[in-house]
Amino acid sequence: MSSNLLIKRALLSVSDKTGIVDLARTLVKYDCEIISSGGTKKFLEENGIHCTRIEDVTGNPEAFSGRMKTLSFQVSSALLYRRDSKDDINQAKELNIEPIDLVVCNLYPFEEVSKTSSDLDELIENIDIGGPTMLRASAKNYHHVASLCDTRDYESVINELNETKGEISFTTRKNLCAKTFAHTAHYDATIIEKLNPLLTDRPAAQVFKSGDLKELRYGENPHQKAFFLGDSSKWQTLQGKDLSYNNLLDADASFRCCFDLHTKFPTKKVAVIVKHSNPCGSAVTNGNLESLETAWSSDPISSFGGILCFNFEVDEAMATWLGDKFVEVVMAPSFSTEAQEVFAKKKNLRLVERSFDDSFLSEDMVKSVVGGFVVQKEDTEFCTKLNCVTKNNRNVDTDLLEFGVVLTKHFRSNAISLVTKKDDQLILVGAGMGNPNRLVSTTQAIEKAKENGYTDLSECVLISDAFFPFRDNVEVANSFGIKSIVQPGGSIKDKDVVAASDEFDMTMYFTGTRHFRH
Repeated sequence: MSSNLLIKRALLSVSDKTGIVDLARTLVKYDCEIISSGGTKKFLEENGIHCTRIEDVTGNPEAFSGRMKTLSFQVSSALLYRRDSKDDINQAKELNIEPIDLVVCNLYPFEEVSKTSSDLDELIENIDIGGPTMLRASAKNYHHVASLCDTRDYESVINELNETKGEISFTTRKNLCAKTFAHTAHYDATIIEKLNPLLTDRPAAQVFKSGDLKELRYGENPHQKAFFLGDSSKWQTLQGKDLSYNNLLDADASFRCCFDLHTKFPTKKVAVIVKHSNPCGSAVTNGNLESLETAWSSDPISSFGGILCFNFEVDEAMATWLGDKFVEVVMAPSFSTEAQEVFAKKKNLRLVERSFDDSFLSEDMVKSVVGGFVVQKEDTEFCTKLNCVTKNNRNVDTDLLEFGVVLTKHFRSNAISLVTKKDDQLILVGAGMGNPNRLVSTTQAIEKAKENGYTDLSECVLISDAFFPFRDNVEVANSFGIKSIVQPGGSIKDKDVVAASDEFDMTMYFTGTRHFRH
């Protein structure tokens, strides 16, 4: 068998007509018969290219408003039978099957339609059936058939056809085969990703869409190989190098936290600074620069080298203020022209424009474990219930309580935060996170607040992401003058914990909702 395949018959069926005329003309130049149907046939013939009707190959008319065109025993057989098998050749002759050597097909634009529509009937009608069947059949038989699914490959295939007088090499066919299976897998993954939440509340089996597979410089550490799988347009940089593996994790954590705070305080200026996937600074204020300065004051040391996210346009004053400070990434819905000019002086700084739409909330959250994946829905619960469970029901600002609860759910458990309100500013003043022992997190949050100059903690509120199993956290909080605590409740020791709060004349609120994060 020759490594090159002479293309004598080609089936062209495309939704995207880009470049198809040039490809068809090149095939015809080398005496290739063009088989086509529907809109593709009409388009080619309008451009002077004669086509054999697909109906003449299948022996059946187009039916069911176009749902049945290329699906047929005849077409699939012409693609699948092995040209180096005597049995297959003899059977093809008995069945009057003529070989098809090339399939050129791009699929119904389901992905484009799904970006603007959630109408189930419209989405269903944009699911291609015949196209993937032909592509998969031709790719399976790549020894004898070429499959072409990407308009970006037309030029190189045309060049090869011209160089070989109508042939496609075995190497090219192998490459096209791999691309075809990746393309159809991506197509199916897009369908299930969009349709699954419209059809069921069960998570979809996880399918990575390899249509967008981007190699990263390395993983968490230089010796680890890493890739990004998905829609990389969400993380394109306006300036600086592409985001690294660690940048992506931190930027994602920063965006999710900022998004939640923006949802709770949509008219305010929200700033979040993240380091190693944990917020180290956050503020909700009325002014642009004010939000940045206040968030930075939460922990100036940890903010060095951090990832910053804002829910508003970054302006020149903010860019100038950051001039002598090292940060990895600044993310916002937009950047003023003046801000970009200032940032341009910092060549290693990455700028990312990210809109605050909620489309990501429908995506499953996936983590790998040995042997598979665990899948869950996004934690979209906010602070909707604040039930005072102590005798002292001191008046604590509701915005402050809600700010603390929403912020604390973005720390790694066990998580404790201390927040305060100064004038109209909601501020993170200290946090402890990622400790197996909740008491250690409480102590760390208090120590961090004191490092930041908050010697009087009586106006601060202590927030816990989960219940207190014992009264010891209350005792420590009281010893440092803290008067207000918010926690989910739910421990078998709740009565003891509340009793301790009453003993120290503290105010405690239960939210009824735990926010573990691992």
